[in-house]
Amino acid sequence: MSFKILKDLIKDAHKYQYADIADTEEQIEEKKPKAYFTKTQWIILVLAVAANIVFREGYNTDFCGYVISGLSLFVGIFFTFIIALYDKFNDIDFSQFHITVSEDKCNIGIRLKNYFKKTTILSLYLILLSIICILLLSCTLLFDSFFNQNINPLEIFDPFQVNSICCFVQAIAIFIYRSIVFYFLIDFVLITIYLISAIYDYIISEYNKVKLK
Repeated sequence: MSFKILKDLIKDAHKYQYADIADTEEQIEEKKPKAYFTKTQWIILVLAVAANIVFREGYNTDFCGYVISGLSLFVGIFFTFIIALYDKFNDIDFSQFHITVSEDKCNIGIRLKNYFKKTTILSLYLILLSIICILLLSCTLLFDSFFNQNINPLEIFDPFQVNSICCFVQAIAIFIYRSIVFYFLIDFVLITIYLISAIYDYIISEYNKVKLK
């Protein structure tokens, strides 16, 4: 297994969260967020921390079970979708979009290729997110008594509330774990919306090309 491939997948998935299929390299560079995460992702990160300050008892085991079942179903659906998408890509004759044919045709070909790339990369990234979330939520099911302790993050740094270094480290670890789970779950929903938007944008534009007299 090559972790470089996973690194490239995460990098490309991050790019296609703010890049449109018709953008040039210059436009993509202009849209690139300065602080790595997009504004929406930073909002999700803040919400993840805030949510775990409010909800101190962790994630209900029934909730974890439902989410794991749903994500497992999504993994199968996305694998089927990617295979169907790849078959569709192979059926297209891209020689008709060569620059020697016409510049307009070439632009259409580039847009079409970028659509397949964006859709495939985001789908694979959703599968990766699903697997990570399933593993993290499984930890809650396996170690319920540990991860579902009542933790008040506001008291973690209070020397009068923390009994020992061990309790302090444990509380920090649980809080970080809960925040990561929340962030990944919401990010999964966000990426799904991005994917739906890309598919909608491409399909509707293709429909609009058909002119009826």
